[in-house]
Amino acid sequence: MSVKVVADSACDVPAPLLETWDIHIVPLHVTVNGQDVSHLYTDPDAFWRIVEETGGRPTTAAPSPEQVKAVIGPLVDAGHEVVAIPLSAQLSTTYASFAQAAADYPQRAHVFDSASLSLGIGIQVLEAARLAAEGASSKEILDYLEDVRARTHLVAVLDTIEWADRGGRIAYLMPIIRRVARAFNVKILLDVKGKVHFLGAQRSYKAALRVLQKKVLALAPAERLLIPHTRQHALANALADDLSSALGLPREEVLVHEAGPILGSHVGPKALGAVVVRAKGM
Repeated sequence: MSVKVVADSACDVPAPLLETWDIHIVPLHVTVNGQDVSHLYTDPDAFWRIVEETGGRPTTAAPSPEQVKAVIGPLVDAGHEVVAIPLSAQLSTTYASFAQAAADYPQRAHVFDSASLSLGIGIQVLEAARLAAEGASSKEILDYLEDVRARTHLVAVLDTIEWADRGGRIAYLMPIIRRVARAFNVKILLDVKGKVHFLGAQRSYKAALRVLQKKVLALAPAERLLIPHTRQHALANALADDLSSALGLPREEVLVHEAGPILGSHVGPKALGAVVVRAKGM
């Protein structure tokens, strides 16, 4: 019985890799001024064009269990097992929808909490898909994911906290951030481990990036590096150049990718992050 991997659209895996590794996606809902743009999860250019043209602020919502079943069900009916890796359970009700849907397929559909977002999920999805392609069992994949999740860290810089504040996902952090930031033009550093955690604030983006690099290098030795961003192509590639060299990782193996509408809706443009998978034993 082969294993198929399912994720939600918050994973930010590029479209070519979704196809190459036969990864199935359940889109989260994204609307801009009432317009449904959920289907643009692999097309950030189109998403931001709509945001700019309408002047609207996007909103997001979790898929229903029925929508998750619409993806998982046919895979199970075709004779496969499913390993599903949704957005962190502490950040969205998406995990609950996946779990409810999987309950209808006992022993056939397994839901794993990524405890992350964007390419922090994406690396787990890609590793699961690689193992599935190699013929690994669902148990072997889930056991491996436990190990990868523990070693995966996501650190990010936000150009503004306005989008995060409006999105409401980190409402529990806003009193702390406001006391430190005092104004929206201060650059905020966050990391993600189940929940989003406040790392500090810097007066300039350049200074915030220096802190981000220090945080990443403190996680060395590393075996994987991924750079998610929103509208920061040049800076993202420069960061990948610097960090891959400092960590001793081949630059061509570093995935630099613009995040889709889910992350973009909550952090706004000009966010930049680094996903690091620490070496085993660290």
